[in-house]
Amino acid sequence: MTTEATRERAKYSSGRLETLRERVAERVKGIELEGLTIFAAGSFARLEASEHSDIDLFFTYDKSGRTVASRRTNELRLFGRLIDLVVDELGFPAFSNDAEYLQTHNVEDILKHLGGRADDAHNHFTLRMLLLLESQCVFGEARYDSTIKDIIQSYYRDMPRHQESFQPWFLLNDIMRYWKTMLLNYEYRRNGNEGKMTENERVSRRVKNFKIRFSRMTTCFATIAALASFRITPTEDEVFELTRKTPWERLQVASTRMPELSGAIDAMHTEYTWFLEQTSLTKEALHDKFREEASRTAMLRRAEAYGELVFALLVDIDHALGRAPHLIRYLVI
Repeated sequence: MTTEATRERAKYSSGRLETLRERVAERVKGIELEGLTIFAAGSFARLEASEHSDIDLFFTYDKSGRTVASRRTNELRLFGRLIDLVVDELGFPAFSNDAEYLQTHNVEDILKHLGGRADDAHNHFTLRMLLLLESQCVFGEARYDSTIKDIIQSYYRDMPRHQESFQPWFLLNDIMRYWKTMLLNYEYRRNGNEGKMTENERVSRRVKNFKIRFSRMTTCFATIAALASFRITPTEDEVFELTRKTPWERLQVASTRMPELSGAIDAMHTEYTWFLEQTSLTKEALHDKFREEASRTAMLRRAEAYGELVFALLVDIDHALGRAPHLIRYLVI
């Protein structure tokens, strides 16, 4: 399934991440931030980044982080060092939205509010999904692993009482909620603003739509496909191993466990390779493809066709299972 394009993107992403890990470890020295974990999300976490990709960093604490004196002062000192390192020294694009996401979260809160009103309000839901679906540790690997295992355990809390019938529907439906939330957020940002947007802003929104319908869709549904390919409910350890794979590695897991899926996955991969070729272009070149109507229509039609391939994969999984509970039924109702 691997192509030259995907190999090059993975090699580039891995190399940049390793450099980042080394340099971040140097910058953290001398700052008291007990219990801190830093992870990357987005295209670098999927090992699909190009030279034009930015880096998204997120920060969590385990229990020990609550005891650090002058924690916020130390965080600000760290964030300043990271801005200098990431943007000025390593040459990544500036952190998005004026470094809006340079803030920390407590793992205890992420687990405590799972499914509650504060889950969305405090960004715990998005952070949890990023950790599970597309993340790469940058600093604090042991804590990073334990955090992901704790999150998985929270989805498996009913298993001890239902050993024979348990299925990870809670996790699967939260992934679906994440996918729908991304679509709703996209529409929310358009709400009431279409007439006020400049042409460049409209083009940027179209490109975002295009990327959601390839990379974000694949991240979510590759994970669903991999989980569903286990004919016996996957253990917590098996789910953890899936989270350490990229979305396309998860699809390979699904193909290995259910060989009848290989045709659908191969068709998806052909289209996804084309998507990676488009997103390897400079920002200006990619945006130009969405300025002219005929080109824009062709790009979005191809994205729509990719969605049909993803749905066909889910149908093939249902057929391969050949029994209840059916995957699509539980994802929809």
